[in-house]
Amino acid sequence: MLVDVANQPDAMMMQAALATERPRLVSFCAHVSGSWDAAEDLAQETLLEAWRVRDRLHDADGLASWLTAIARNVCLRWRRSKGRESVYLAHGEALSDALEAWGAEDGDNVAEVVERPEVSATLKKALATLPVATRVALIGSYVDETPQAELAARLGLSEGALRVRLHRGKLALREALAPADTASAQDGWQETRIWCPFCGRRRLKRWVDSESDAYSFRCSGPCVSGRGMIGSAYAPPPGAQGLTNSKSLLARHCLNLGILYRKALTSGRGSNCMRCGSDLVVGQWLPGDALPDRASPYEMFVRCPTCDLLDSGSPWHLSLDTPEAQRFWRRHPRMRALPTQEVETAGRPALVIGYESVTGNERLEIVADRATFETLHVYGEASQ
Repeated sequence: MLVDVANQPDAMMMQAALATERPRLVSFCAHVSGSWDAAEDLAQETLLEAWRVRDRLHDADGLASWLTAIARNVCLRWRRSKGRESVYLAHGEALSDALEAWGAEDGDNVAEVVERPEVSATLKKALATLPVATRVALIGSYVDETPQAELAARLGLSEGALRVRLHRGKLALREALAPADTASAQDGWQETRIWCPFCGRRRLKRWVDSESDAYSFRCSGPCVSGRGMIGSAYAPPPGAQGLTNSKSLLARHCLNLGILYRKALTSGRGSNCMRCGSDLVVGQWLPGDALPDRASPYEMFVRCPTCDLLDSGSPWHLSLDTPEAQRFWRRHPRMRALPTQEVETAGRPALVIGYESVTGNERLEIVADRATFETLHVYGEASQ
């Protein structure tokens, strides 16, 4: 489990107390979740969550019941996530293809969108990927036309809270119904409908060379990442040849880079420099190092010692290259990155790299080895 870097006596006592509860929590999580395969991970997530909010435990004698309550919530979240994942696996590709053919509706006229016969079947699949509470609110309001006062009482919400939930749900649907890529003929860049995964505030732009198939993706404005470049390549990665959909191409690009970068970090060497053919050197900048312009701590780099060609990837970029982050991004098209934290897990330095939905409360946290970026644990909605 994760521990504070500082070994304070109180922290060490708390860590030991939590560790003794682990076997019981595994059994409890297996019972509540119905899955022995997931029980170990759910117990680990319970212990991590308990460690983060340990200041809320005021009576040490109540540790067991406190942990049980946290574990129950973790398991229930997992079960809801598992249901949404089944829907995604069954309809994700078909839904993505169908959404490309639709245009965005003006204003908040969601009711008319729901009633359109040509999209109603696929829209139901889109609704199924939303959080249960949001889906119930949208269907109750716009499909069943339940009065807001009655619907709020049924859901145990105030009318104001219901309106907030409906607004977030409409944003999610509008994003799903957004138009396909539209051109903004400036320097050959085209604005896409993809939200920047780091700032969550602006759309990505895409540049394509039709002759060579080279491409680049970047944030359309000043970005919290410091650079805004999401990815670029001289040719599509394996399995992506012929893809025209920007999100599909970018997803393949990220997953391919994830494999290449982690292989280079593990072996300590990259491939050959495309400019001069020399062996590339792989390294990492750590806190306290003299960082190049716009570089960030924990960022890995690949450098050519002969011609000084440099490429690098921040923890945000390297986490975005994982299947878990790609799945979370697909479920929550408008997300933003959280500050990277250094921790220690199982005696090894690690980083916690997270994302959260801009339109909801969902969150994903990836715990990765600090040196190799090997994924050690995944917490949050996309952990299963």
